[in-house]
Amino acid sequence: MIWPEIRRISSPDLEPPNLPKNPADCEILFQLFVGPKDDEGEEAFSFTVMTAARLAKDSDAHWGRGKLIVAVFEWPAVIQAVAELLAQCARPSWGEVVAELNKELIWDFDGYKPADAS
Repeated sequence: MIWPEIRRISSPDLEPPNLPKNPADCEILFQLFVGPKDDEGEEAFSFTVMTAARLAKDSDAHWGRGKLIVAVFEWPAVIQAVAELLAQCARPSWGEVVAELNKELIWDFDGYKPADAS
């Protein structure tokens, strides 16, 4: 069984341990790098942390994929939620792990189709 682990997590919007102006009403983009435990390599994913208050204010329709909804933004809660997701995505092959993670997160190669070699 291959277990995914967090290699790096960062946000272009916010540096840890800083908090947004209003942790109860915010939306923050994250980049997550995940690799197989005890092995080399990694894949990049993105997701947005959005508070319920921000979601309630936004009149546009939203799908859930790629969004982590929280009551209040807290760094430990985000890390814990990601760790719990990764723990549920262990699979026999790395490709299966990535496919499982891509159901909740946005894989950087999601939808990628290689150019035709001809």
